[in-house]
Amino acid sequence: MNIKPLYLTLILALLTPFATLAQKELKFDNRVYEPTIKTVQINSNGNSVESVIAPPVTRVNRQQLWLSFDDLRENADYYYVYFIHCNADWTPSSIRPNVFLNTFNEFEITEFEFSSEAKQKYVNYRFAIPAFKTSGNYLAVVYRDRDKEDLILSQRFYVFEDAAAAGVSINRSADAGKRLNNQRVEVTLNYANLKAIDPKTQFKVVVRQNQREDLTTYNLPSTFIDQNNKTIRYQNLGDENEFPGTNEFRSFDLGTVTFTGRNVQSVKVVENRVFAELRPDMPLGDGYLQGLDINGQFYIRDLEGRSGQSTAEYVNTKLSLKLPQKQDNVYVLGAFNNWQKNETSLMHYNSELEQYELEVLLKQGWYNYTYVTDGQDPFSIDGSFFDTENLYEVFVYYRPMGGRGDLLVAYSATAYNSRR
Repeated sequence: MNIKPLYLTLILALLTPFATLAQKELKFDNRVYEPTIKTVQINSNGNSVESVIAPPVTRVNRQQLWLSFDDLRENADYYYVYFIHCNADWTPSSIRPNVFLNTFNEFEITEFEFSSEAKQKYVNYRFAIPAFKTSGNYLAVVYRDRDKEDLILSQRFYVFEDAAAAGVSINRSADAGKRLNNQRVEVTLNYANLKAIDPKTQFKVVVRQNQREDLTTYNLPSTFIDQNNKTIRYQNLGDENEFPGTNEFRSFDLGTVTFTGRNVQSVKVVENRVFAELRPDMPLGDGYLQGLDINGQFYIRDLEGRSGQSTAEYVNTKLSLKLPQKQDNVYVLGAFNNWQKNETSLMHYNSELEQYELEVLLKQGWYNYTYVTDGQDPFSIDGSFFDTENLYEVFVYYRPMGGRGDLLVAYSATAYNSRR
């Protein structure tokens, strides 16, 4: 295992000069703007695994979400956060902060803890997200020293109200050739409590699978509107309502660095850094991987430490996939890298070992992941099956006539083929 490239990359990241900060540009997605910022999460309040991996969704006038992240610099910094109300497509709305907040839209992050026991020094930050008066999509933006151009990270979350009701059913594909691979999501919306003059344009329905932006359908087209009974059906038989079932996620356990956990081949300490190498993976292809997973999410845990958030090590982790070299690029995706196909998730081919490889710096914990390509069939490596257990979320947005933004008036989460 060649440890030098990743080690040097980390050192360069820690020494990145602040002169580059002027180049930062706010993106309305989950993103970090400095390489020392790691393990960004918005979770429900609670210590259970279920609360940690649950979607970052809460109700209006309820304070139950927490933002957390680590900074690999040893010294604490002055971080602040503000919020932006967004439309269904994550463009900024025209709803002003005094409409959705009871206080000034700038908050200092004062809760932080220095790492202990871990070889990699870092500071863990936590912030209780306030209650919001207005439903919708929200972007949390963290910045330094009250300079909103000195961006640190941005993270999405959702605030909904029970002003409408969405019923969800999941069936096989309407295409006979895809019935073994795809899952079709149908939605029935009841909006009796809303005064919708033009329901076809005033409502937008968004469906996503396993909290994945790459498996999200925006503005699902309606198939039938009954204005007398105030219902709308979204039952298209085409691709609009269909999702690849994908496969159950692969997993590995970095909960301990004193011995090898699940799917971990070796762990060692070199120059006061922890390195782990996973067991080489093989393509699943036509094989369905039946088993329990956490739908692509991850959670932090340190089996030897008192508090995983501040004692967990950062581990230089190597993944490998035994596969002949393909014309398409191969990526490792999971919640840990925001499902984004980019340079940080791109695998590189080792012609000597005839395998794809990727090294990534991860905090100790339990991780789900999958392999995808940028080819015509992105799921060819791990396969796609109707039998797969997936979490589907339905977001219903409504814009009143003359409204300044999309409101999230209904939310539904359905665990399909759940085996828990």
